[in-house]
Amino acid sequence: MSDVPPPANAPIIVIGAGVIGASIAHHLARAGHDVIVLDRGTPGAGVTAASFAWVGMAKSAADAYAGSLRQRARPEFDRVLTELAAPIGLRPFGAVTWEESEVLTRAFVADHQAAGHRMELLTAREALRREPSLREAPDVVAYAPDDVGVDPVAYTRALLQSAQEHGAEVRTGTAVVRLLTEDGRVRGVLTDHGELSAKSVVVAAGTASASLVGSVGVDIDVVGSPCCLLRFSTPRPLVRGILSSPELEVRQLDDTTLLAAEDVPEGFSGDPRQLAAAALAAIRRSFVGAEDVRLDDAVIADRPMPAGGHPLVGPVPAMSGLQLAIAHPGVILSAEIGRQVAADHASL
Repeated sequence: MSDVPPPANAPIIVIGAGVIGASIAHHLARAGHDVIVLDRGTPGAGVTAASFAWVGMAKSAADAYAGSLRQRARPEFDRVLTELAAPIGLRPFGAVTWEESEVLTRAFVADHQAAGHRMELLTAREALRREPSLREAPDVVAYAPDDVGVDPVAYTRALLQSAQEHGAEVRTGTAVVRLLTEDGRVRGVLTDHGELSAKSVVVAAGTASASLVGSVGVDIDVVGSPCCLLRFSTPRPLVRGILSSPELEVRQLDDTTLLAAEDVPEGFSGDPRQLAAAALAAIRRSFVGAEDVRLDDAVIADRPMPAGGHPLVGPVPAMSGLQLAIAHPGVILSAEIGRQVAADHASL
């Protein structure tokens, strides 16, 4: 690691204006740092826009929350919400879920309860009271009362708005070509609009991060895991909170937009709308009044998955002035990642 000091009066550059980059900018700017956010597109328009944006416990195994990052993710998310002025499409109505059998559902809830997580078992009648449009439910379902949904793009823009209100600059339509180094440390970036000096560069560019840090000899293993997000129009809200079963995963984005998440078959390269048929059939089969539900849009995006599934967050030991912020799921982890990155820059 180089002992050469960073450029005087240079900003911290955040590469990527998705939800993680936006959270980092929010935290850094609130801490008093000069921040420039760079993105080749528009804020939240990449994989963030294709996020189901389910913030909570349900459908994740209890041991997924064993790491400190996941343990702190939800309280930090709740804290950040108190710092944002712009609406984020918050729908705080919990999540009703069930597994392929009652035994598996009971075991899922028991594991979470043993870990100290708020989750409970409901009867079918109780589940139908919470989701009155649902035609039927199993005898036993899981209920996570604290689970919420947000509009991921609105959340990202609210974070960036907060960052800008605290002095950050957001430059969209600006592609980073490569990182620039001098005497063993990152000193800035080369963009398609020219060079920018930086006291630190935070790479939060999802699957594009590997090639960016590779430009300065840093090797990271990040692969794209394809996911499909479907948007349906609904004449009225069909789902109050979040509902997930072995055959569908749905929630309302707003009162007339229903989101569904679908797996992408291995090797699939066709029109994403082809993946909507099974989900639409399940929605119409599962909910009263779903006959008029129509597909509006379908998109496939590559979620950034670091090797081993562990987030890559923090300084790169071999390259001074460079930090990574690459993780999935981005929406729920974004607040804690932003807090950590700001803490790492406390001495700058």
